Amino acid sequence: MLRGIIFDMDGTITKPNVDFAAIEREIGAKVGFIIDYAEKSSPEERARALEILERYESKAAIESELNEGVLEMLEFVSKKRLKKALLTRNSRKSVDTVLRKHNLHVHFEFIVSREDTKPKPAPDPIFLLSKKMNVHTDHLLMVGDYKYDIMCGKAAGTKTVLLRYKEYVEYDVVPDFEINNIREVVHIIEHFEKIGTSITGKYGA
Repeated sequence: MLRGIIFDMDGTITKPNVDFAAIEREIGAKVGFIIDYAEKSSPEERARALEILERYESKAAIESELNEGVLEMLEFVSKKRLKKALLTRNSRKSVDTVLRKHNLHVHFEFIVSREDTKPKPAPDPIFLLSKKMNVHTDHLLMVGDYKYDIMCGKAAGTKTVLLRYKEYVEYDVVPDFEINNIREVVHIIEHFEKIGTSITGKYGA
C-alpha cells in the first residue's frame, strides 16, 4: 500500500534553472557535479566550490517557477492523505526560499537537504525520511527527473518515478514508472489504489 511520496525539487517540483555552466566557469574547470567535486577537493577548494554553488542556487531559488500542474497534483496527494516529503541536493536555505516563494510549506512537513545526510544517489536520505515519516520504504514512492533520484530510490527499496524531459538521455537505471508531466503522478496513485501493488508502467504520450 502506498503511504507516502518523496519528491525531488529542482526539475521536479520546480523548473530546472540552476546555471551549472556558469558555476563551472567560475570554478575554472569542467567538474561535473559540484557537490561530488567539492567532497573530493581540499578543504579550501571545497569551501570555495560550495560558496559558488550556494550563490547560484540562491539566485535560482529566488527566480524559481513551479512546474506546470504541481499545485493541483500536491492537492490531490493531500486529499488522498498520503505523506509528502522533499528530498534535494540543494542547500536548506535554497529549499526554504522556494517553499516561501510558492507557499509550499503546507505541503512538505518532511524535508531532507544536502546538509542532513549523504546526498543522492546514496540511499541515506530516503532512510532518514522513512524514519521521519514513520513509513517503511516499501510503502514509499520516489519521484525525480534524474538518474540519481532513481538510483537513490531503488537502493532504499522504494518504487521510483522518472519525470522525463525532451532532452532526456537514456540511463543505465530503469525506473518503475515514467511520466512526461508531473500531473501524471495522479495516475500512478490511482494505479496503486486499483491494484494494491506496483508493476512497471509508463504514462503519457
